[in-house]
Amino acid sequence: MVHLDVAGAVRDIFVAIFPELGDIQGERVRKAIKDSFLELGWDDPSADLGQLAEPEFSRFVEILRSDPKPNAGLKTLLARLEELDDYGFFRSVDQQASLWDSEQPVVVRIHSTQNDHLQKAFASLVFYGLYKDMFRRGIQDRITHALIFDEAHRAARLQLIPTMAKECRKCGISLVLASQEARDFNISLFSAIANYLVLRLTEADAKAMTKNVATSDQERVLIDRIKQMDRFRAFYCCEGQRKPSAVALAAVPFLVGATACSRRDGRRWDCGEWVLGAIAFSAYFAVAVGVIEAKFGITMLPH
Repeated sequence: MVHLDVAGAVRDIFVAIFPELGDIQGERVRKAIKDSFLELGWDDPSADLGQLAEPEFSRFVEILRSDPKPNAGLKTLLARLEELDDYGFFRSVDQQASLWDSEQPVVVRIHSTQNDHLQKAFASLVFYGLYKDMFRRGIQDRITHALIFDEAHRAARLQLIPTMAKECRKCGISLVLASQEARDFNISLFSAIANYLVLRLTEADAKAMTKNVATSDQERVLIDRIKQMDRFRAFYCCEGQRKPSAVALAAVPFLVGATACSRRDGRRWDCGEWVLGAIAFSAYFAVAVGVIEAKFGITMLPH
């Protein structure tokens, strides 16, 4: 029942965007999306799913609006959706090719508006689309693509992020999450991530992070060191490494071509050829270590 999976996933997205919505309002969203599919015959067990039309994204909003006697909960839900609708969020667009089919770097910008709800909604739906299309690729024998999610704390409540982290590698995808905050992410996310690059954090975020990257006897010392970290320096943690390593990044915020990462002991890692362009520093830093360690076509070698 593909349409039921879609309805549940989109419900979770809107609940993550608007945490004040309750279970009943979330169920109203799921049911309206399900009904929009049923109108087009998706409940027919003999139907060829490949031939069925998909409903317009705005149809579920129209179904919700058609309720002749909306209660207070539905009115609140419609008010939140109306805000997104004012920006054309539910407007239909031409079908685009999957981003996984591209052999060139693609940057999806969501900051053309300062509306926080719209940014979260757009980022979450793009992320969901990438997750859904990921399985069409099938099992891959190597990493072919990297998904870099900058400012990922904006979608920290999205249940799909830990799921993506657990499943993407078998489809040949490396996931890099760059965030200014750590405490808001689901605890299950940390068990699915093998590499961490930790820059200077606040007390609360340092505590949340060290619980997942250090032993109990190292936590207090590591928290203090993270809080006092200098700019462009970080701790790198990975599977099989008992203690975090102190690393520093060459001060090249915008770069096309060769770059290098240096270690406190004076040795250097060549990061090879990599086209980044004007990517935020946090995402750049994550690429320099996280993606390279994931063997995304590049090898880090001390020399």
